[in-house]
Amino acid sequence: MTMDDELLSDILAAEREIRQRIDERQRQRDERLAAVARELAQEREREAGALRAEREQALDRTERRARQEAEGLVAEAQAYAQRLERMETADLDRFLAPRLRGLLPGGEP
Repeated sequence: MTMDDELLSDILAAEREIRQRIDERQRQRDERLAAVARELAQEREREAGALRAEREQALDRTERRARQEAEGLVAEAQAYAQRLERMETADLDRFLAPRLRGLLPGGEP
C-alpha cells in the first residue's frame, strides 16, 4: 500500500466518521423534535380540557342564574295574579279597563 493509498484510506475513514456523526446528530435532533411535539400536543390537550371545564362551569352558573331569575319572575306573576283574584269586581274593572282600552285599535291608554 502506497502513501497515496494510505492517505486516501484515511480520508475515506474520516469521511465515514463525519457522516456517522452527522447521522447521529440528525437522529438526536429528530428525537428531540418528536419529544417537543409530544409535549406540545399534551399541553394543548390539557389546555383544551381546562377550557372545556371552564366553559361547562360558566354554562352551569348561567343556567342557575337564569333559573333563579325565572323562578323570581314566576313568583312575582303569581303574587300579582293572587292580588288580582282578591280584588273586588268593581275595583278590578277600574284597574283593567284603561289597560284593555290601550290594547284596542283606536283605544285610549
